[in-house]
Amino acid sequence: MASTLLLGVAAPALAQTDPTPVGAQDQAAPAADDAIVVTGSRLGGLQLDQASPISVVSSQEIALSGQVNVENIVKDLPQLVPSVTSASNNPGGGVATADLRGLGSTRTLVLVNGRRYVAYDSSQIVDLNTIPAGLIERVDIVTGGRSAVYGSDAVAGVVNFVMKKDFTGVQVNANYRINEQGDGGTFNSNILLGGNFADGRGNATLYFDYTKRDGILQGSRDYSRQALVDDGAGGLIAGGSGSIEGTRFAIGGVNRKFETDGSYTPYSSATDAYNYAPSNYLQVPQKRFLMSAQTNYEVSSAFNVYAEGQLINNRVKNQLAPTPFTGSVQLDADSSFLSPSSRALLGGLDTDGDGYVTSTIYRRLTEVGARISSTDNTAYRALLGANGDIGGGWNYDAYYSYSKTRSVETQTGNVSRSRVLQALRTTYDASGNLVCSDTSNGCVPLNIFGAGNISDAAASFISIPTQNTSTISEQVASASISNRSLFDLGAGPVGIVFGTEYRKEHGSYNPDFALSSGDVVGFNGGEGLGGGYDVKEAYTEVAVPLLADKPFFHRLELNGAYRYSYYSTAAKSVNTYSGGAVWSPIRDFSFRGQYSRAVRAPTVNDLYSGASQDFPTATDPCTTAVAVTNTNLNASCLASGVPAALLGTAYDGGSTQIQTINGGNPNLREETSDTYTAGIVLQPSFLRGFSFTADYYKISIANYISTAGTANLIRACFGDATNNYTPYNTSYCSSLPRDANSYAITDAENALSNTGGVKTRGVDFEARYTTALGFGAFGNDTSRLDLRFSGTRLIAFDYNPVAAIPDLTLNCAGKFGVTCGNPYSKWRLSGRATYATGPMTVSVLYRHLSAVNDDDSTTTYAVEKIKAYNYFDLTAAFEVKPGFTWSFGVNNLFDKRPPILGDNQEQANTYPSTYDPYGRAFFMSTSVKF
Repeated sequence: MASTLLLGVAAPALAQTDPTPVGAQDQAAPAADDAIVVTGSRLGGLQLDQASPISVVSSQEIALSGQVNVENIVKDLPQLVPSVTSASNNPGGGVATADLRGLGSTRTLVLVNGRRYVAYDSSQIVDLNTIPAGLIERVDIVTGGRSAVYGSDAVAGVVNFVMKKDFTGVQVNANYRINEQGDGGTFNSNILLGGNFADGRGNATLYFDYTKRDGILQGSRDYSRQALVDDGAGGLIAGGSGSIEGTRFAIGGVNRKFETDGSYTPYSSATDAYNYAPSNYLQVPQKRFLMSAQTNYEVSSAFNVYAEGQLINNRVKNQLAPTPFTGSVQLDADSSFLSPSSRALLGGLDTDGDGYVTSTIYRRLTEVGARISSTDNTAYRALLGANGDIGGGWNYDAYYSYSKTRSVETQTGNVSRSRVLQALRTTYDASGNLVCSDTSNGCVPLNIFGAGNISDAAASFISIPTQNTSTISEQVASASISNRSLFDLGAGPVGIVFGTEYRKEHGSYNPDFALSSGDVVGFNGGEGLGGGYDVKEAYTEVAVPLLADKPFFHRLELNGAYRYSYYSTAAKSVNTYSGGAVWSPIRDFSFRGQYSRAVRAPTVNDLYSGASQDFPTATDPCTTAVAVTNTNLNASCLASGVPAALLGTAYDGGSTQIQTINGGNPNLREETSDTYTAGIVLQPSFLRGFSFTADYYKISIANYISTAGTANLIRACFGDATNNYTPYNTSYCSSLPRDANSYAITDAENALSNTGGVKTRGVDFEARYTTALGFGAFGNDTSRLDLRFSGTRLIAFDYNPVAAIPDLTLNCAGKFGVTCGNPYSKWRLSGRATYATGPMTVSVLYRHLSAVNDDDSTTTYAVEKIKAYNYFDLTAAFEVKPGFTWSFGVNNLFDKRPPILGDNQEQANTYPSTYDPYGRAFFMSTSVKF
């Protein structure tokens, strides 16, 4: 590999100037500089003093990661299950989201400085990459329902990004990282400017950030350049889509394909499927500019004004293989594009003698080109607030914020369905030339009868560039008063908060005329949406120390919170509440516990989104061999309209995806969750610098907002192997219509609803230790060693996708697959060891994902188990001189390749958001502070 100058994000602070890591200090009597107030309570407090489990990622760990985007800073935390990342090409949109416990990004509330941040679309989810990475002081992760404290969406917990305050000086950072294979280069540069004014009573900080990430196609990796499918005998073979370049056509359930000369031959899914993989992105390209500003000015102790603002422009591009055109069409039985044998075939099927034959076709329109979606996303946020001391121990804080995101998506590679149908109906003019029967719009006859046969003129005629615009805006007006020393019962000051909040959300999706007409084929079509809601809230929180410095009661503290919310939607009145306790029988040891009732109100997208297409992975059971041998399944398939002669055959072309229609539901009710946590905190006085926490959690979510899933609709209608294919509820069969010619399931109805719910439980744990060593290097007599080991043990994750059928409940703990999705490893571990001496810091990060098994016990896939994965990252940093730091590192040190799967994969023959899809990567960085 050629040598390259590599630059990067802020490098880690050096050992002798680092603050004591969170959790390592003696919290019974912390030094003033060590007292870090963390998220989880509006009354503040230290991390290990909280009743709720809290994890903290320090600025040092952020710097040592060598990562450019926030998504990569937090993705390795054991409590987070990977969601949408840079490897998410379809769907994806170039965003990155946080998903605590694998409960979904919409159930994780993302805050910046304890306040709601700007969402990227009508799902009201924060794109983590819009958070200014160079400004982050630390990241607090609070697991468990916190709606009583922070409002809706905090069902799984809260991720709060705490920004640096009162920065003075100029700091310039730059970073470049590249994969060992020489691709995927990512460059980032940022500058931080800050200074005090008015004799130190005010401060202003400006931050500018630019990122450019190169795309990587799936064709650039050997494991992803060919779409793989199961061969039915425990192996993987080349597969792909039944929509092929030469056109597959189905008449009466018989599948044939056209050759280049217009003749036809039998279609075989094993040999004729189209390989769509090489054209898809493995890493989505991105260009992002971000500007952030914050200021505060203390007019007096009673009036401190503060303001924040962000402007983000994010440009990403997604690319898919050329459009697959499917559907029922009329073919000209006497077209000159056809060979004599094909004309004879179609002529014999022309039962009404009109010269046309109705057929279902599956054509890959490669002559039109790849489908490309270019999204230009601009977001801004402004916040103005004031706080201060109003006497008697009372303080107030009030602010108003407004944020809006506008996304413009331009699509190429789409085609017009009506023009395809028009161009296929051909006839002969007076001169004997083949022309369109309807010559309007400049129609050009379309030759789909063989690969590569569509002329440039015909491709231009059917092509239709499209554009859509979407917006999401949020207004928040919040005010609170608090007293952290209301009175003292002899064990410490009682704290209380009263507050009120108003929030208004409004979103829209505006497709252009072509998209809204439903005439577009290519990217998943969808109807427009427009709507919003508001919520009025009042809340309170209290912390009451009851006992201190008593036998068996070194400390006993209770806490509680309550919030009343009134939504303008069907949710109406909602109550959330929590209560907890911390008991330390001795100074070194504490028990803690918390109960929380939390909610998630339906988002704008949940309520108002129109019908849209999707192509989820699912298998039509009537194409499997058991449809012939099992009496129950045989009867169900015949009842659904599949002819007996076709049962057990690939009449659907061997497709592993089923076209589905999704949509919103204005009658959705709010989700409710109950969360219980119980844990221990160990901080032995005889081992200063050491802390250990372990917490059990149990979360139950009712009225879970989700689609049932096409695979689950199929199970409901046809049953499965576990119940001998006895239908669970035949009413769901009406949601699975079949095409009249091919008999394949198409346009399955899968709208959002309040489903059966989710129950999950497990244990989180973390150990930290920091110690000074009696030796050093570079002329230093001492050095420091920091150790952290964190983990999550997932005990259960039970998901009931259909409320009316509890028998369909799945336990996804230790599973992956078509229904559970991304792997839910039972053990997720992360550890870091950092050694610092003089100007040098060296750090090693370890990540572990335990083995997982496929979630479908009724189907034997080629890959039924993904082995355990271990990753190692290495970073070294050097302070060249005061204020100038240079660092370099390696991610995925041992170049672990992701697991390779077939029919039960997500994208790129693997799960690219969970397992590293790129291989070994190198980064170098520099940071200069003036």
